[in-house]
Amino acid sequence: MEELQLTLTPARVDQRNFGVQMSNWRVGQQLTALVVESRPNGAVLLSIGGKTFAASSDLPVQAGTRMAMEVKQAGQELVLRRIPDASLPRADAGGRAVETTLALGSPRPAALLNQLSTQAARFGSPELQELTRALRGRALKAESLTAGEVQRGLRDSGLFTEADLLAGRGNRASQSSKASLSQIQAVALALADNLDEGATEIKALHQLVDKAMALLKGISQQQLASLPQEDGGQRWLFTLPAQLGEQFHDVQLQLEREAREVDQPECWKASLCFEFPEMGSVVVRLQLLGSAVSVAFDCDKPETTAWLRRSMSSLENQLNFRNFRAVTLSANATAQRNDPSSDAPGLSVEA
Repeated sequence: MEELQLTLTPARVDQRNFGVQMSNWRVGQQLTALVVESRPNGAVLLSIGGKTFAASSDLPVQAGTRMAMEVKQAGQELVLRRIPDASLPRADAGGRAVETTLALGSPRPAALLNQLSTQAARFGSPELQELTRALRGRALKAESLTAGEVQRGLRDSGLFTEADLLAGRGNRASQSSKASLSQIQAVALALADNLDEGATEIKALHQLVDKAMALLKGISQQQLASLPQEDGGQRWLFTLPAQLGEQFHDVQLQLEREAREVDQPECWKASLCFEFPEMGSVVVRLQLLGSAVSVAFDCDKPETTAWLRRSMSSLENQLNFRNFRAVTLSANATAQRNDPSSDAPGLSVEA
């Protein structure tokens, strides 16, 4: 157990009254904290409930780590206590932490796309319908997924929007999901302003605005968590929508490039987390060291595990065909885990 004394970051000094910032936090409440940045002196930046705080820690933590916290003391001096949480990433049989840091608190584009797919036409706005088509077109096609489609999805996810603008790639930036979300938010607000106060469409429009705002905030948090690390390593966090039939589902992806010496081969790691009907919850962990590949699947449904195990020889053949050497390929059944798409206590803390 570890207690963390939180203080406001410089960006929040204009809200020192705490009543604005944490009026809903109470002793005993459980929160989920994302480590946005970890510094050698023990200082960490935490994102909790959409707000950013500075804290000090006696234990080393990596950027991108999620921690379950409990409010031990509220008021002018806020104290959080780190607690175990079964819904956060667990260790596998070898004692290694399973890389699923995106499972909680991530942006959820699928919820917005599912609403837009059924409601965009009702508002009579060609602009909103065009934005909806653009967002749907960027979703991964789960039934016919290709490497090129994944690459395009990562490029257009919104994580690189500002970098594209700085590099003079304005056209690419304008086609990103982040740009579309900002436009959807503006269009929905304008439509709501033009309706009578009692119109039934106003509630649905405000829901679109809230979801778009939450997604924009989530992308910004992932951008902070994807900042380069001091040791030269790099981690990128994404949440992409995937279309399966007429429904959209969230796919959470973490890519990591480890720091290396000049004479060492590059080491890449990836974690993929999704939950599709019939397949259940699946976490894929991949490591690429030079041309050597290791892949592990963690599934909460035995039938999915059995199907993947039968597919291992085909996967190995595909890797060999592409000049990769399979080191370990495995499919493991895990205990039924908490639904990663459901809100954990404290994730909806309001300012």
